[in-house]
Amino acid sequence: MPEKPATVLPGHLGNLTVEEQAKLQEAWVHLLRLCGVEESVKLETPNQTSEFREHLSDKSTDVFRHRLWAFILADHPDVLVLRFLRARKWDVEKAVIMLVSALNWRHERRLEDDIVLKGDIMGLANTQSDDEKSFMAQYRSGKAYVRGSDKESRPVFIIKVRLHDPKLQSPESMETFVLHNIETIRTMMRHPNEKACLLFDLTGFGLKNMDFHVVKFLVQVFEARYPEYLGVVLVHNAPFVFWGIWKMIQPWLDPVIASKINFTSSNRDLGRFIAQENLQKCYGGQDSWEYKYIEPVQGEDARMRSEKKQQVETDRTVLLRQFEQLSLEWVQMKPDSPDATRKAAERRELAEQMRENYWHLDPFVRARSCYDRAGVINDSGAVDYKAAK
Repeated sequence: MPEKPATVLPGHLGNLTVEEQAKLQEAWVHLLRLCGVEESVKLETPNQTSEFREHLSDKSTDVFRHRLWAFILADHPDVLVLRFLRARKWDVEKAVIMLVSALNWRHERRLEDDIVLKGDIMGLANTQSDDEKSFMAQYRSGKAYVRGSDKESRPVFIIKVRLHDPKLQSPESMETFVLHNIETIRTMMRHPNEKACLLFDLTGFGLKNMDFHVVKFLVQVFEARYPEYLGVVLVHNAPFVFWGIWKMIQPWLDPVIASKINFTSSNRDLGRFIAQENLQKCYGGQDSWEYKYIEPVQGEDARMRSEKKQQVETDRTVLLRQFEQLSLEWVQMKPDSPDATRKAAERRELAEQMRENYWHLDPFVRARSCYDRAGVINDSGAVDYKAAK
């Protein structure tokens, strides 16, 4: 069964009501002010910059601007802002606070500086810390990986829980592994397919595999730090022993996340979500591929040290400033006016240039992953979820 053609869901870029467009413009007013972009233009939206800055450890406009654009990556910037607006049911103030808090959290976790920049290249180091060794061991174990896409064209992230032993790595190492996977999957998502399918395979699950710390961490980050990234969660082959644990987990779940959870126990159940050609044979599908971690190789991240990085960053900065200025003009227009429509089209064209520019920058700021090595992600940002044979 072929995948469904991409559709734009309500509340997403390209399918917004006039009221939702107005909320998006209002959110950008606050973000532009935080970036120091408003200049002398007087806008009707009350200035809450000081209030929003209370959620930042560094209140500098330049620092905020850098962190915001580092989070956005290659997508149209509105896609990220809309995630937070939907997560807070279009309450602009709450959405901006949530986004600002997420940016602050990313800095505290050193997402860009450590997890994204270093990745699994640490596997080449002559000496490794215990946490670095366990980070690599988790990738080599095959406990979690992306393979294929579901019927909504979302990447399928499979977690084989029976391969997880909480005693084999520290909670910190496990969190790093989780975040590196999330950040890597983010590079695979393309509007309008902005979400992922998580398949928790509980085949062979036992109490020794249960890790309450990881479950709490996943719930927290998908609710507060990566909102609207989950499309569907499949809990497959849950054994009897799991249901007692499930009663403990349920109260932790945000209602939105809980609504995405489906329990499956057969190939037919999984087939409701994933086409047979995209489902591995171990689940009764037609895909004979089996996971094998592709090790990093010496020199694959040499471009990170290239002098060309500065020029690419300069080019990107020019585009970002142009987008900010277009946005400043756009937020002053009525959302349903012809002028706003034309300005939105200009922003869309510029966002496409920014997307292309990001993939020139990507090799300088993100360590290659096993998905890059397998050809799942290529140098231009194109994605083939079944490239690895």
